[in-house]
Amino acid sequence: MKQRFGVAQALIGNPQVILVDEPTAGLDPEERNRFNLLLSALSKNIIVLLSTHLVEDVHQLCSQMAIINKGSVVAYGAPAPLINQLKGKVWTRLIAVQDLANYQSDFELISYRFTEGNLFIVVYAHQQPRGFTPLEPTLEHFYFHRLRNTEQ
Repeated sequence: MKQRFGVAQALIGNPQVILVDEPTAGLDPEERNRFNLLLSALSKNIIVLLSTHLVEDVHQLCSQMAIINKGSVVAYGAPAPLINQLKGKVWTRLIAVQDLANYQSDFELISYRFTEGNLFIVVYAHQQPRGFTPLEPTLEHFYFHRLRNTEQ
């Protein structure tokens, strides 16, 4: 309700632009979907600038996006073409937890996550590394790949 009240306050005076900072942080999944519907509806008539670290919200709501790292724009565009830059270059593999450091030094690691107690890594490579399977890239993969390549 706080987020909705904040948006209602922002709409007083019929602004042309509103900025929402982490609007879905702390919301349960159902309320997050409702709030995203509200933001989507608002964006038909006004510009909604969304500041968030939740890549899923960006992919659902934004027709244009920018990634800003240390004050500089390091990527800009529509989500789908940005994701497509990684097609055929994202690979995944199940590994043992104790092997993570080795994979981090041998590959450009995009991300890793536990799924049902198993550790899966995602790497970027122009050709399929041995033992890896292809993975359909996501906006989260693009985000982490771009950040890692601008920090070096």
